[in-house]
Amino acid sequence: MVSATDGLTGKVAIVTGASGQIGQVIARDFLEAGSRVAWVGRRQGELESAIDRLSDGRDRSLAVRADLRSEPDVRRMVRAVLKHFGQIDILVNNAAQRGPTAPATQLGLKDWRLVLETNLTGPFLCARECLRHMARRGEGRIINMSSMAGRMAYPLRASYSASKWGLIGLTLTLAQEAGASGIQVNAICPGPVEGPVMSEVIARRARALGVSERKVREQFLRRSALGRMVTAEDVSRLVLFLCSDAGRNITGQAIEVSAGFGLWSGA
Repeated sequence: MVSATDGLTGKVAIVTGASGQIGQVIARDFLEAGSRVAWVGRRQGELESAIDRLSDGRDRSLAVRADLRSEPDVRRMVRAVLKHFGQIDILVNNAAQRGPTAPATQLGLKDWRLVLETNLTGPFLCARECLRHMARRGEGRIINMSSMAGRMAYPLRASYSASKWGLIGLTLTLAQEAGASGIQVNAICPGPVEGPVMSEVIARRARALGVSERKVREQFLRRSALGRMVTAEDVSRLVLFLCSDAGRNITGQAIEVSAGFGLWSGA
């Protein structure tokens, strides 16, 4: 019987945004499945701290500081991973900017560009560089972290929503282009993820709307069929499943892990 972690032992996974809430859990779970992990982020100290807390020794972990909006930084990051581990089997494009919470009429071009460059251009650059290596080996998995905001309207979050919609389009296109080389490309669309990041999102939205944080939280929960938010562990389990032998024939999909968020738009 194939399990959700079969085939991950010895694999090399790049996890971007690895010092963040979801990224840390994904990196940790890959290590527990026997993989080797490149923890990628903008702040070296935070990456090192996460590795010290979450990994059992440093022999299978590598911290790589990179600004994923920068083409030279992305190329340097990929070279560093290849030099250290000798191969790249998995790329998880998880790094993201949340951007401002404001109507589009008040959204500055600088903020728009920051979100799009981080959430869409960054994954493109990382995927492009990793695909070149994966294609030579005839295998590979790429997971792009989209969002339920890439499935529906998301008022007051135009830049974030646009970036996540675009990431799904990029995912499907790369899946078609890379399929002949044995490479699978999928997107994951989490719903609201319980934790400090979501608490900040709720606080910003409450301020923008002039209502209480409790009311905003209740609005999010009411839109979920299961009446709850998901966890970082829920997202990570899906990542590992898609990268394991159990997911060997899944590609070009945008898969939701959302507790049924947004199934019904009624009261």
